Amino acid sequence: MAQSNEPRLNYIDGFCGPGRYKKGEPGSPLVALSVATPVASELEKVTFLFTDERADRIEHLKSELSQLSIPANFEVKARNEQFQQSLTEALDFIDQKKGRIAPSFVFIDPFGFAGLPYTLVHRVLQKPKCETFITFMVDSVNRFLTHRDPKIRQHMPEIFGTQECFQVNGVDALRDLYQRQLLKAAEFVRYFEMIDDRGRTVYFLFFATNNRIGHLKMKEAMWSIDPEGQFKFSDKTSDQTVLFDLEDQTELLWPLVYEQFKGRTVLAEQVQQFVEDKTSFLGKHMRTAFQEYEGMFVPESDRIKVGEYKADGKKRRPKSYPEGTVITFPDEWSRIRY
Repeated sequence: MAQSNEPRLNYIDGFCGPGRYKKGEPGSPLVALSVATPVASELEKVTFLFTDERADRIEHLKSELSQLSIPANFEVKARNEQFQQSLTEALDFIDQKKGRIAPSFVFIDPFGFAGLPYTLVHRVLQKPKCETFITFMVDSVNRFLTHRDPKIRQHMPEIFGTQECFQVNGVDALRDLYQRQLLKAAEFVRYFEMIDDRGRTVYFLFFATNNRIGHLKMKEAMWSIDPEGQFKFSDKTSDQTVLFDLEDQTELLWPLVYEQFKGRTVLAEQVQQFVEDKTSFLGKHMRTAFQEYEGMFVPESDRIKVGEYKADGKKRRPKSYPEGTVITFPDEWSRIRY
């Protein structure tokens, strides 16, 4: 976000917690400040708004913040407030004044599933250059969909923004419904599955944005996660499944690229934009796939043909695919794994 040429940014943490936990682990407010501090000089002002409905958590957070050396252009607010009410009032004020909210990263991490209304998420995403990162407690939602207490069940259509949630069943169906709802407000929606050591999906981290660079940066962050961590991490979008400890991504990526571009002559950057915007993969995976399907170990009928010269007339270095590289995809593909 600091690279967006915007002088002011907001980081909003809706359920911020105490700042540090019992075993000494830093909470999201301290992590956000530590990440932002190195780029403080690039910005005119960054506002951090940390809210939590529990007063004890906010008091502990304030004590943690008092021990930090915070850059002068950081405005840090820790408030004992209910997230939904606090953000709604702020957006109402901006709309009444016909003002513009600074580009904002809104982290919504509720302790459970209450306090996550779809209408508010949708409203945030409608604002230019605003992104959301949401903890979606799908396991709890799945269990409470049929709860006998109607006061608890009423939270469900609030979360999804539709009564359709009562017509679906299971973790995958609920995840897909929530993704479809977010896509009504955001061009890019990426989710990251968190599975415990018993193999049970506990929650999804949903990222939603209308900025393709923001989407790319989030994917890069997801790919960087240690596959040997406490949780078994996986990422699934649509019909694409990616395990972060999978060594060879070509087997999964190539069919997607081939179906999109078969029989066509295109530039490398067109393929890269497709890969980055429409799949779970990154540019580096695309280049690996190109190297394999240009290589001698693939039958000639299955190979891509890569121009010796780029679109600007300059010669291309072998096994590289910079901007302007001309690539022709085969009309047919034998679908044999080499």
